[in-house]
Amino acid sequence: MRSFKLAKYNIKSSLKSIIIYYCIFTGAITGIEILSKFSGGNGYSSGLELSSIIFLFVLGLNSFKENFYFTQANNIPRVDYFRATAIAILPIGLAMSILDVIINRVYNLFRICPTIYDMVYNHSFHLATNSEVWKQSNSIGTLLGTVTFLFAFYIVAFGVGVLITMIYYKCNKTMKILVSLSPIAIIVVCERFAVNDPEFGEKVLIFIDNIFGISTKNSYRAVLTFICLFIISMFFVYILVRKAVVKRV
Repeated sequence: MRSFKLAKYNIKSSLKSIIIYYCIFTGAITGIEILSKFSGGNGYSSGLELSSIIFLFVLGLNSFKENFYFTQANNIPRVDYFRATAIAILPIGLAMSILDVIINRVYNLFRICPTIYDMVYNHSFHLATNSEVWKQSNSIGTLLGTVTFLFAFYIVAFGVGVLITMIYYKCNKTMKILVSLSPIAIIVVCERFAVNDPEFGEKVLIFIDNIFGISTKNSYRAVLTFICLFIISMFFVYILVRKAVVKRV
């Protein structure tokens, strides 16, 4: 029960940031559309929900320290903090995915704007010979597929953000630099393997294709993959939270 109360507090504390984000987001796309009409362009946009993914990633990066200090100041167990963090992102991710689909459908009345889901998993988008003749589908299958895909993508973006900020919190300055450089090192090593062993690169691409269901246009494989990544991220967050201490400045 305490975890749900804390999750409710976390949701309320995030509402202001979410409202500001959507005000800026809707204002930006409205301004773009107005400028496009005045300039005489017919316009084309795509994947605007990428901004929501970035926002939730940043929200995850900034969600640890203040909330953790609040729980420790009020003698709330770390496990309750962890549960509340994991619970809070679920309604936030679902609400934002639904809202983003609504915004996308309204925006499509004025400008062609396929979502990430459309570009990767929608057969009609790939069958269209020209982006200008493509029409956004409002079928139950498309709407459900888009919402579930975005929801899973959103929660894993938040989860990775929380994990990264937890790792940084536990590291000293030297380790922070090494952690920051590690993705570059991993990419370089993988590229070297792909160059030296083309079959390795091909197997990696096939693996990615399979877990995200790209060739088969099965978005629910991606949903399952994202949920697994979210669970893995939160598992490591839990391990780090158990030994986290309040740092006195």
